[in-house]
Order: sequence, then structure tokens, then C-alpha cells
Amino acid sequence: MSANCIDSKSNSLAKNFLNHLSSYDSINSVALYSPVNNEVDTKAIHDELIYQGKEILYPKIIDNKLVFIEFESFEDFTYGEFNILEPSGKKCRHPKLIDLFVVPSIAVGVKGKRLGYGGGFYDRALESVPKEKIWSIIYDFQHVYDFWGEDHDIKVSMVFTNSKLLSIN
Repeated sequence: MSANCIDSKSNSLAKNFLNHLSSYDSINSVALYSPVNNEVDTKAIHDELIYQGKEILYPKIIDNKLVFIEFESFEDFTYGEFNILEPSGKKCRHPKLIDLFVVPSIAVGVKGKRLGYGGGFYDRALESVPKEKIWSIIYDFQHVYDFWGEDHDIKVSMVFTNSKLLSIN
């Protein structure tokens, strides 16, 4: 996809995501991701959540584990182990104390299993987090009907695509 296409689709997805999120008064902290490889850009979501006074966290790999760091400034981000922008801060928050996780996905199956890049970082970090707290924002073509996942793959409860919102039981 071209940069213009990614921007257009990301902005449209951000509006749908934020519109839906507005119905959840209890969500005060959100873990976002820094996009790579043409993933849906979360910058518009980040900006609106900051405007609303929500706490934002970003993932960082420390000692081969994914942790979530409180956002302070994009100026403090550096490229991490997999050439993904990560916060350089040290204020970690335990996943059980975060209200919502927006996870990157290569694909999401019809049962909510998430396909990542194969490192298992999100699977391990979020294995004890209820799936109701895990959402994904993907393009239409990333919602696949023939992916069932593996036992260790985390499930998402909400999937936002260009054309639909899927609530997965």
C-alpha cells in the first residue's frame, strides 16, 4: 500500500476505534504500539487519547520480555532490538494494571486468535490478561477465515477493520 493509502485507512480506522472507545468510561490507560511494516498507524489514536487525558503506554523489550512503559514524549523513543520504536523510559506498568491493549497483528482469525511476527512476546506478556482487554486494529484483508492459531496465541475480543467492527466472544 502507498503511504497515502496507509494514512487514509489508518485515519478512518482511528475514527472508528475512538468512536467505539468513547462508550467505555472505565478505560483510562491504553497500551498502543509503534507501527512497522505498513501496520495501521496509531498516531491519531495516541493524539486523541492524550487530549482526553488518558494514560498511554508503549511496549518495550527488556531481557527478552515485553514490558509496558508509560509514555512521556516521542522524543524519548529509540529503535529497539527489532528496529521498532520503543520508549527509552523506565516506568513499567504491570499488564493487570492497564485497562486496554491495542495489539499489532499480521492477521486475526474468526475466533480471535492473533497472528504476530512469531516471537511470542505479546503472547507471553498478555497470557494472564482477559481477552476483553485486548483489541486489534487491522486492514480488511488481515481478517482471515482459515487461521485458527495455536494454544499459546492470545485472543482479541474486538477487531476493527476498514469495513467492520467485530466483537469476538
